[in-house]
Amino acid sequence: MHVERSAVLHLPIPPQEALPLFTPEGEREWVAGWEPEPLHAPGGSLSNEGAVFRTAVGGEETLWLVLEVDSAAGRAAYVRITPGSRLGTVHVRCVPADGGTDVTVRYRLTALSPSGESVIEALTAEAFATTIEGWRRDLERLLAAG
Repeated sequence: MHVERSAVLHLPIPPQEALPLFTPEGEREWVAGWEPEPLHAPGGSLSNEGAVFRTAVGGEETLWLVLEVDSAAGRAAYVRITPGSRLGTVHVRCVPADGGTDVTVRYRLTALSPSGESVIEALTAEAFATTIEGWRRDLERLLAAG
């Protein structure tokens, strides 16, 4: 089973400030329980191409590989694998819009097992949109706090 989901959220900051919020290190600021464990950090940063890290959110271990973080182009891309469950990619694209930034987040996930199929089945378009709306609220709270 495979699913692709995409959504856009608007942030009231320029793209060069928005993209870092969607890096492994930047997400620490606004994602509850997000504590990436470095496994390989080229140049000492998890936001560099080729970085590998592990997360444990919601009781699940997920391994991540940074494919790209291109600040000039406003893009980031990751491979993620939750062993025994699912494998996929995450792409983030930041473009100027309405005095701020439209951030497009795209997930492509493939189930590796029946438990992975259950997770993917639950990731309906509506569920993904709700998740991204929650991200927008969390990010706006962070930005309002300065």
